[in-house]
Amino acid sequence: MLSKTMFILASAATLVNSQFDPTSVPYATRQAWCNSQTSACPILCLQLPGASGTPTSNTCSADTLLYNCVCNNNVIPNASEFSQTIPYYTCTETNNQCVKNCNGNSSCQNDCRVKNPCGAQDPKRVNITTTAKPTPTASETPVNTLVNGATSAGPRMASFNMSHVYGLCVLVGGFVAGFTTLL
Repeated sequence: MLSKTMFILASAATLVNSQFDPTSVPYATRQAWCNSQTSACPILCLQLPGASGTPTSNTCSADTLLYNCVCNNNVIPNASEFSQTIPYYTCTETNNQCVKNCNGNSSCQNDCRVKNPCGAQDPKRVNITTTAKPTPTASETPVNTLVNGATSAGPRMASFNMSHVYGLCVLVGGFVAGFTTLL
């Protein structure tokens, strides 16, 4: 199964590279793209059922922009559905080069981006768990004693959802990685 997976991966990477010339981008930029790709791979694996954030293969060549991201369940995530990945970077760079070649023609420039959208067009939300939180009964609600023996419902503990923190870390990391490529 793994060798078949590697063949599919190599075929997909070849297809991407047949449409994009890596040497059209400075080497330092390609290195930054590869760093983002290898950083994104574990996160992409977490989106797949049955996979952990520890891929069995996670490589990227700044020379060729060929990359490998194989999750521990032998599934290759669709990196083109995410930003901060080689398919996303090559797509946006292709669009930038297309716009540049339009020589100021706004209709041509618009077509460059509209006819070649990058990233997820209809992302599937996986690994999402929705659970209803029970409403506390009167006996479960904290009570504070006030002056003259009166009571009041006490402050409830703030629920802390780690998925929001994780998402924020990924978002901030993406901004930092994107910003460093501009420098």
